[in-house]
Amino acid sequence: MGLSLVEAAIEGLAEGDHLRQQRYARNWRYYTNSPYQAGRGGLYAKMRGIFSQVTQVVDTDVRFGMGEKLQVMAEPEIESAINALWAGSDFQQEKYLLARYGACCGDAFIKVVDNRQWELNPEPDKESPVKLVALPPEAVTAAYHPHDRKRMLACKIEYVYGMNAGGRLGTDVHKEIWTNEEVLIYDSRNPRKVKGRYANPHGFIPIVHIRNLDFGEEYGLCSFHHLLPTIDVLNEVGSFLLDIIKLYGDPVIIGRGMERGSLKKQTVDAHGRPVATVWWVPMPEGNFELLEWKGNLPEIIEFINKVEESARRATPELVLSGLPDRKDVSGYALSLHLSELQKKIGEMRGNYFHGIEKANRMALKMLEAQGEGNFGDGKHTIVAEPILPADDLTQLKVLQIENQVLRIKSRETVAAERGIENVEEELGRVDEEAADESAALQNTF
Repeated sequence: MGLSLVEAAIEGLAEGDHLRQQRYARNWRYYTNSPYQAGRGGLYAKMRGIFSQVTQVVDTDVRFGMGEKLQVMAEPEIESAINALWAGSDFQQEKYLLARYGACCGDAFIKVVDNRQWELNPEPDKESPVKLVALPPEAVTAAYHPHDRKRMLACKIEYVYGMNAGGRLGTDVHKEIWTNEEVLIYDSRNPRKVKGRYANPHGFIPIVHIRNLDFGEEYGLCSFHHLLPTIDVLNEVGSFLLDIIKLYGDPVIIGRGMERGSLKKQTVDAHGRPVATVWWVPMPEGNFELLEWKGNLPEIIEFINKVEESARRATPELVLSGLPDRKDVSGYALSLHLSELQKKIGEMRGNYFHGIEKANRMALKMLEAQGEGNFGDGKHTIVAEPILPADDLTQLKVLQIENQVLRIKSRETVAAERGIENVEEELGRVDEEAADESAALQNTF
């Protein structure tokens, strides 16, 4: 009899996804600007990371994508529970790590941790009954239904932990596999051996997979996938050019028309006083010259500039670096320059917010199981600040037209959108001031 889909998924998780792990490790090296490992031979032995646009791309996506603060729109009880969940998880800060994992590797994972006391958690955290934890993507492998890449059948968390006597990473391995029905814990010294099997008390896998940029595969794309070949070209040419330039700072001297040891050096005059160093060449036809490259350096530099500019135009995050030089850019013009960035961040926000909302609903179900409330379907929406700062003058004109001309928004709505607190109280004061001014004007006449 053949294996079930879940059993087959667990069997598939037994082997590591080495190609994906290598891709993640490579991407982290580019992010930290140490992309080229030691031990490269030939011409590429001296290749180094001179150009590093990856860090700017990732950090821009992370900061614009998550904004300064995320908010929840939901029924008061659900909103209060999620805000408490986020506070206990430090999620307003953790969200940047989650997005950085995704932007750099292409995938981000959230584990919803049940902190109540049960077999897998003998020491519960009473302060935070449920927590959201961002997992390093290299530690997580998910298995999906063969005909539905969004239906997770099993998920493995595996990583090495501990330190040995020499201060190096230990050899103990933590490995757990979750399915909807059970949790498998493996022996730390023999990660192929199942140490224990436990019933899954939740009835679902408490791990959410977020694809940074979804292109229809099981795993997502990083934010700079199209940029790596161009960066390699820039670093290749730039590394060779750097060696050429170094010849001028630390030149190689060539002597012609003389034999080794035949030169005489004078550093003092006949009276023993120091003088400028003089080399006496025994042969009239002898001379010195500096080793220098005879090619056309300006053309090479121009080529590098063209390649870099091409990369900049193809990468919306890199457009930001040129904006400080343009002092006359208005809010509307700025939005046109950065329209591609807005679209990309909008797509990423959709992926991340959908995943976070899913994790929140899982957490609400765990809270219900602990008797902490009744949240129904847990429906809510995550809201972030606008991707680009608003042009205040333009926004005021739009609100004025919507309120006074089109009459599609009330004063209360306009005031709320402007961020005014205690809207009814403020509007009452405005009406009183307007009445006083009108009465004073009538008394004048």
